[in-house]
Amino acid sequence: MTSGRQHLPAAGPPARPPYRAALAVAAVVLAGYAFSLAPSVTFWDAGEFIAAMKTLGIPHPPGTPLFVLMGHVWGSVFPFFEYAVRTNLLSALFASAGAGCWFLVLQEAADRSLGEAEPGARAVLRTAAGAAGTLIAAFGFSNWLNSNETEVYAVATFTIGAVSWLLFRWRAARGTPRASRYLLLVAYLLGIAISNHLLGLLVGPAAIGFVVAVISLVPAKDEQTRRHEWGDAGVLAGLWALLLGLGLASKVLVGFGAAAFLLALIFAATHGGLRFALLMLGIALVGVTPFLFLYLRSAQHPIINEAAPATWEALTAVMRREQYGVRTPFDDPTQLHGPDNTGRTLTVIGLQMANYVQYFDWQWAKALPGIPIGDGRFPFRTLVTLGFFALGLRGLGDQWRSDRSGAWLLLVLFLTTGLGLVAYMNFKPGYSLGYDRFPDRDDHEVRERDYFFVVSFIVWGLWAGLGLLTLARKLRERLTARSAGTAGPPDRLSARVLPYAVFAAALIPFGLNFPEADRRHGPDARLPGDFAYDLLNSVPPYGVLFTYGDNDTFPLWWAQEVAGVRKDVTVVCLALAETPWNMRQLRDNPVRRFEEALAPPFWRGRNPAAPTWPLHTMTDEEIRAAVPQILPREVTLPVGSFATTLPAESVLYGKDFLSLRVIQQNFGRRPIVWAITALGNNYGLDRFMVQRGLAVSLEPAPVDTTAPTLDLRRMMGVPLDVPATELLLTAVYRYADLLERPRRELESTSSGISSTVGIPFTQLATAMEQRGDTARTILYLERASHLSDNPAVEQALHLLRAARPSTNR
Repeated sequence: MTSGRQHLPAAGPPARPPYRAALAVAAVVLAGYAFSLAPSVTFWDAGEFIAAMKTLGIPHPPGTPLFVLMGHVWGSVFPFFEYAVRTNLLSALFASAGAGCWFLVLQEAADRSLGEAEPGARAVLRTAAGAAGTLIAAFGFSNWLNSNETEVYAVATFTIGAVSWLLFRWRAARGTPRASRYLLLVAYLLGIAISNHLLGLLVGPAAIGFVVAVISLVPAKDEQTRRHEWGDAGVLAGLWALLLGLGLASKVLVGFGAAAFLLALIFAATHGGLRFALLMLGIALVGVTPFLFLYLRSAQHPIINEAAPATWEALTAVMRREQYGVRTPFDDPTQLHGPDNTGRTLTVIGLQMANYVQYFDWQWAKALPGIPIGDGRFPFRTLVTLGFFALGLRGLGDQWRSDRSGAWLLLVLFLTTGLGLVAYMNFKPGYSLGYDRFPDRDDHEVRERDYFFVVSFIVWGLWAGLGLLTLARKLRERLTARSAGTAGPPDRLSARVLPYAVFAAALIPFGLNFPEADRRHGPDARLPGDFAYDLLNSVPPYGVLFTYGDNDTFPLWWAQEVAGVRKDVTVVCLALAETPWNMRQLRDNPVRRFEEALAPPFWRGRNPAAPTWPLHTMTDEEIRAAVPQILPREVTLPVGSFATTLPAESVLYGKDFLSLRVIQQNFGRRPIVWAITALGNNYGLDRFMVQRGLAVSLEPAPVDTTAPTLDLRRMMGVPLDVPATELLLTAVYRYADLLERPRRELESTSSGISSTVGIPFTQLATAMEQRGDTARTILYLERASHLSDNPAVEQALHLLRAARPSTNR
């Protein structure tokens, strides 16, 4: 063995890992997550996941069966708190367990970095560096946000952290029977990662790089062991390629992966590792079996059954994510995939890179405000970012010198989950960037995508911890040198104590991210659940409610399936209504009973009759034929005893065919309502529509526009039923704590929903102003000002308040 290939320091890692210290660090991280834990459902996918966990349903592709099953078991055996809090806590538990794994990885890297440091200082510095890097990584903005709500990413990051630690244990146990057991556990975690989220599988290249680096840099002493280890490395690489193909359900990738594994199997067989290679394969494939849950459960028709994977063809479509269309890394993401796609441009790549830099800048001090200087703002947050960037570089450099194989592990992981994902995911320009080049909002992502790159931010946080270690060592050396000889006790005490103060910098992300990452203490903490309650209770008993996307649909699923709110309402998400499986389910799902005792008084005493007919009667053949098309001529459709005309050249999509059939078959028989978030094509039925609160109802006859109860200014395109809206807003709706606290800037999703909830208050204010009721005009504008981010609302309120004294005189 040549000296050029030996990179182990003279002092190796401790014989027994500090599991108690890891547990303590994980407990501290868990306490931080619990303190900021969402008190109920959150926006985006969480409502869907929680409802699926409660009902053993199937969420959107790829179905995340492991996540659903774990959440269902946890929510059943842990009986405390609201169900959503239980599942939120599950994310926090996995994320904090992952933090414990990262601590163990980092303290070993720190131990190798310390080399021949004095024993007393060595133990303290090693633990301090491990804790510091772990806290920086744990309370980075994106990782924190993923860890205090019900989402798949905490489980994925735990998987990656556990695999990384197991690989470190394999390195320490090389040449013993225990080493192979660690690799078997790695194989199992790689297999099971697929059924939670493919992010967990992205540790594969780093794992392969680490194993190859270890056996290359520090070869085993005997030839037989070296042959076995190279065989294990080949099997690990082939297995990962196979699992990647299975996770994406790609025939091409499965074929490539199978060929790669077969070659690895042959290689292992020639190196005496055939049985072990087959065992690794078997254990990994056991990890994939949760996908059978999707196949078996879908056939039982749960109320949440996205993409209906009850056949092998549908199951593989779910795993391939066919529902979201095709986009390759070579496409222009703002265009449809196909021969007319002009290809990924340098402009798009530049914006994607700018987005990654923007997200990196968020990680360390997201809540730090800038200070206006002239026409601009001084970027104090970016100064903090540059500080942590420098710390990370120092840590990477130090690990590269002292622990080359460990550095390969983290470096490959960083590149795979950072720039590698930027290249592979090929996102549209970000939600908040690039409007000068792409002014159309449809050319941008519907939300920020920082959570996809969270593992790369975690790795940088770990390196920042090692960077703090290098600073602490340098400070200790200088102070020790100064205190030598003539220095008194205070100088010697400073030399021993002050270097550890450097690690206090690890608290910066916690302090400067908390206001933005905290989901518990803001006035909007319960907004998603309250918004769902308000929308569902805008609908008469047994009504049909059209919604549009994730945030006006998934919280409603949570409200119905978990909180038991208005299960009688049939929610039709127009985005999902483009899919044949959803059209079939809307036809076949039963109507559930209106529970009057659980409904607000507003809806009681109406003695509604439950529908005995399906929502629509489109046959499977008609559903398959409901593809986008342009009407060649004007078409007149019967709607009850009335008719509506669709003009020639109208563009109809699947959701339009479904909506029209639902309207035709339920008009005058069952309430039909649109959430104001879902208004669009009214199919010429405007004369039948009236707004009540957050919903627009289709009346069984043309609306009498002379009625004194209606305000005809049509802010939402239809008349406003003033008395009904006033009752809904004052006696039915819930507003989280937004009306009880002064208006504050909210994150973009909450701000948009809050402003939507404020629209009816603004409409009531204008109606009261027209009627000369200044007191109620001001009252409703005050409430709208708490909810809306529209400066015109605050301006109108200010003018009215200023004018009121003179009016009273």
